[in-house]
Amino acid sequence: MSVLNGYGDKRNPTIGNHGVDIAAQRADDLDGMALEHLRSIKDQARALDVASASGGQAIRMALAGADVLALDIDDYSEAFYSAANSAGVGGQCRFVQQDITDYDVAGNLGRFDVIVCQRMIHYVPYGVAIEVVQTLKQALKPGGRLFLSASGLHSELGTDYPAARQPIDRRYELLSDAMVEKHAMLGLVCLYSQDELAAMLRMADMDVEQVFTSAFGNVKAVAR
Repeated sequence: MSVLNGYGDKRNPTIGNHGVDIAAQRADDLDGMALEHLRSIKDQARALDVASASGGQAIRMALAGADVLALDIDDYSEAFYSAANSAGVGGQCRFVQQDITDYDVAGNLGRFDVIVCQRMIHYVPYGVAIEVVQTLKQALKPGGRLFLSASGLHSELGTDYPAARQPIDRRYELLSDAMVEKHAMLGLVCLYSQDELAAMLRMADMDVEQVFTSAFGNVKAVAR
């Protein structure tokens, strides 16, 4: 997989201390799937990067030819527009600062061929996650796809995780001190197994096309 970025190797934490801005460093396998789907669309594609941070994946989607909106609860607009302009895709990109848990995406932004939501859904309780996915489903065009990932219960992040044995609808706790320090993930999290992520998507009335676990142990899915 070719990776289109110009961000260097520095691992920058997100503004809200929600881990490292991985998308600014590299495209992972789920990012690549989203790009592949965009390239298969004959008409002008629209893409949304939810919890975009500085917009690494949003810019890659713009480079693939899409009109792109990057959305995050924190204000990354300066870094995002600077990077987009440097990549030559400033005219295809827009940044929106909003809390996805309380925002009508379709009503305010329209509908999209591709929605990417990486490394965010585990920061909200399970019930809220279902509502977020329902919101994103409503913002998909016919034939559109959601590319979603969550931190994995059986990944390194699950080491000494206090809520590991709780049912998922009650599983919302801080990571262990060692994992908080290592990964800069300071908030409460709901870690998922692969089956739990697929079940959550189905609870949101989505059809799951693919669900898998990364080498690191995080869980990822493609749904429509």
